[in-house]
Amino acid sequence: MTYSNYPGGFANGVTIRNVPIVVTNPGMVYWVDSNTGSNGNKGTFDRPFGTIDYAIGRCAASKGDVIFVKPGHAETISDAGDIAADVAGVAVVGLGKGTNRPTITLDTATDAALAISAANVTLHNLRFVANFADIAAMITVAGTDAHIDMCEFVPAGANLNWVNVIDASGGDNTADGLTVTGCRAFAVDAASDSFISITGDIDRLTVAENFVNFDADADAFIEQATGKDMLNAYICDNVYCSLTTTGDLLIDNDTDANSGVLARNLVAHADTAGEVIFDAGGVYPFENRASGVATASGYLLPAVDS
Repeated sequence: MTYSNYPGGFANGVTIRNVPIVVTNPGMVYWVDSNTGSNGNKGTFDRPFGTIDYAIGRCAASKGDVIFVKPGHAETISDAGDIAADVAGVAVVGLGKGTNRPTITLDTATDAALAISAANVTLHNLRFVANFADIAAMITVAGTDAHIDMCEFVPAGANLNWVNVIDASGGDNTADGLTVTGCRAFAVDAASDSFISITGDIDRLTVAENFVNFDADADAFIEQATGKDMLNAYICDNVYCSLTTTGDLLIDNDTDANSGVLARNLVAHADTAGEVIFDAGGVYPFENRASGVATASGYLLPAVDS
């Protein structure tokens, strides 16, 4: 099947208005739009697919395929498998800004989630809405080197919430290389637990420049199962606000075999007694600040090493 008017390429390159056009994507490019699309289409700009999951199914593993999702796209996840990122190396890129970004609404079931099970999957600039009580996780990750970037997670209203935003729910090392950057999450329900929950050992976890505001007595920013290790972690420049009154604020991890850095994070909380920023032996903290008083500026926590 031919996907170009010039399948042989351009021997001398292409310049439009003195700007060279460079082909930077080695794989296929598909388009998705719920407003004008249909899964009976070819997935082109003018004839987009109707759903993200169908577009993923059209991709080839590890070829660098990209799915562009048009502004205003709306899609619903009612069961765990409604959107399955199960093809390796696929990037799902949302276009638009604010509420005009592609919006994925989770409803009907507590196990509704976008499931990443393949390696090297990227989700960029998507908006997720919780429209059911106590959704276990908005995104589940059981594939290595997943990248969740500039996505937003919001509740549809009171008592419509998640327990965890991102759940690395597989066995040991199935979510190695997980990277979460530039995301925003907001919750108002007391059932909200953590931004990231990890059930097994994990290597190369990167969590940077996220803003999470849980207006509830939530648990730690990152929770890891008992006895599991976090190696080569980079957890930096995040802002976490919650009304937690006890427990670890940023990382809840009970082992001493961890490694990595925890740097320049800001934490607002309601634990005026304990104020423990993390429990992860082997992870080095640098210039993290916390405040338990809404009108007071934060201070270095833990104390500076002399």
